Amino acid sequence: MTAHELAPLVVCGLHVLVAAGALLRGPGRRTHQMVAAVALALAAWSFGVFAIRRAPDSAAGLAGQRLLHVAFSALPAFYHHLVRMVTGGAAARRRAVWIVYGVAAGFVLVALTTLPLLVRGVVRTPRGWAPVTGALALPLFGFYLATLAATLRPLRAARLTPMVVASSLLLLAPLANFVGALLQRLQLTTLELPPLLLPAGVVAVALVWFATREMQS
Repeated sequence: MTAHELAPLVVCGLHVLVAAGALLRGPGRRTHQMVAAVALALAAWSFGVFAIRRAPDSAAGLAGQRLLHVAFSALPAFYHHLVRMVTGGAAARRRAVWIVYGVAAGFVLVALTTLPLLVRGVVRTPRGWAPVTGALALPLFGFYLATLAATLRPLRAARLTPMVVASSLLLLAPLANFVGALLQRLQLTTLELPPLLLPAGVVAVALVWFATREMQS
């Protein structure tokens, strides 16, 4: 197994540790449960990347794409809800939170039942199986970016607390994956190992916060 293949599996394991740490620290707290949901979505995303890179054939590559797109669809809703809870806006913006969940659930359902609408197939590349995008790939990407943009506003205005810092750091992991994939797609880097060290560092910092500070729900 190459470092390029191993990197997302390591990141997956670190995100699972974040989820376990959050639940063990406060199993009955909704904030901790949402942290775990975000971390597990990121773990599923990373494992999907690992499965795609290790897939021996196109069928296995498509299975990895399905898992990746399920996680990619669910993550914005979990993260948006977490930030609203951390910044105290979940109750006031309950309708917006449920709208985001509804759209995310729709995309998750598409990924599980009619994947060709998101990924029509996969093609072999030196770094694994790359997707051939479907008709709903661009709307999904737009939903992801729009939700993150809407989430950044309350996060930026919030009082700086350990939980706000940890929430901000968790956001850097998918953004780092995006940057790495974009650089490789544009052929601006020839590195076999994408910039996944940043997400690993982000998760490590988040673990420190969960281990050393009592977060309030």
